[in-house]
Amino acid sequence: MNPLNHKWSAALRRLCSVQAVPVSVRFILLLALLLLAMAAEVSVGPMNIPLSRLLSATWAYWHGSRTADAVVLGAIRWPRLLVAAFAGAGLASTGAVLQALFRNPMADPAIIGVSGGGSLGAVFMIQIGAQAVSPWLVPFGAFAAGLAAVLVVYRLATVDGRTAIHSLLLSGVAVASLCSAVVTLLLSLAPLETMQQIMFWLMGGLDGSTWSHVLVVAVFVLFALIVYESQAHALDILSLGEEQAEGVGVNPQRVKQVTLVTAALAVGSCVSVTGVIGFVGLIVPHLMRLWMGPSQRLLIPASALGGAALVTAADIVARMALAPVELNIGVVTSCLGAPFFLYLLRRQYHREVQG
Repeated sequence: MNPLNHKWSAALRRLCSVQAVPVSVRFILLLALLLLAMAAEVSVGPMNIPLSRLLSATWAYWHGSRTADAVVLGAIRWPRLLVAAFAGAGLASTGAVLQALFRNPMADPAIIGVSGGGSLGAVFMIQIGAQAVSPWLVPFGAFAAGLAAVLVVYRLATVDGRTAIHSLLLSGVAVASLCSAVVTLLLSLAPLETMQQIMFWLMGGLDGSTWSHVLVVAVFVLFALIVYESQAHALDILSLGEEQAEGVGVNPQRVKQVTLVTAALAVGSCVSVTGVIGFVGLIVPHLMRLWMGPSQRLLIPASALGGAALVTAADIVARMALAPVELNIGVVTSCLGAPFFLYLLRRQYHREVQG
């Protein structure tokens, strides 16, 4: 090859690589993608609302107007959008943190048992008819059971004050399997109408989202993002190994405790409102790692933006793909995530064989 051509070819590859794009530009592009998905979410539907009327209709709703545009936006689409965005941000950022903590590319929020515990709590509440007493009892049951599941997993994996990562993973799988078995038992005992409610919740959905739901998810997810960022440097060091982390003054046990409790709060709040939305915590961190690099300081906020954009876009697909029939958002994310998971599994296998 002509040396001059080779030089230009190498320069072109560097220019086209992600690393050639400044970090600020990468974040701006992520934010633009999220804003585009949000605009489509609030404007597109059975009743299309032009972007030019979004602000005026929203303003009118908060000032007491009950026109069709105002009600659709203020009471339905804005709460649904914000729940989708915050839930996606919480699930994806938690997935990124757990992958760093476990040093396992397959880790996601379900691996610590919070999704399984949340499902069991919600199903139990639906089974006993708690939603007829208060609409908040089902989310509360999901939240409480998800947090309890994480505490059980952590307790099982902790011996003499130290928590082994492999024990944590195995305990999470065992607790999640037990919760799944109990959910199946409750389903088999439920009458048909209750079974339909349970299945609808388990598949994940955003319909019925309210401003109260937005408040619950936003508070816990924003709190989690602050805590995750405070632990970003420690997680980067911990990814090198616990002995190396202790050698530079990082307390691995404290990092595990803070991270796991925060993850339980974030994912538990999301699951309690949206039901189980799978694979978001697996897909997004991998894509963002390619886009932003491995540093947790950048990866965590990037995963939050990417997760918010993915769940928002998935909800648009769920609403419009088979309109007027509305799919559950969990079906859409699973259709995306299952092939991606198999791809990761196959790539991991080839790495182990070649290594």
